[in-house]
Amino acid sequence: MCLVCIAFASWVLKSANPQGADMWKAALLANISALSAIRYLRRWTRDEAAKKAPLRQIKPA
Repeated sequence: MCLVCIAFASWVLKSANPQGADMWKAALLANISALSAIRYLRRWTRDEAAKKAPLRQIKPA
């Protein structure tokens, strides 16, 4: 999912006409897509880390 959003953002920026009046829309769409992918990846890694048990339990003295 994350890589799809990044690839889409890259494609939008490459296919847009840089001299066109709608370039800001393409840049906005690419930025929103990239931010969405980053948020998804951070949430996924946080959830995966919460599932794993710590390596060693330290008992208080």
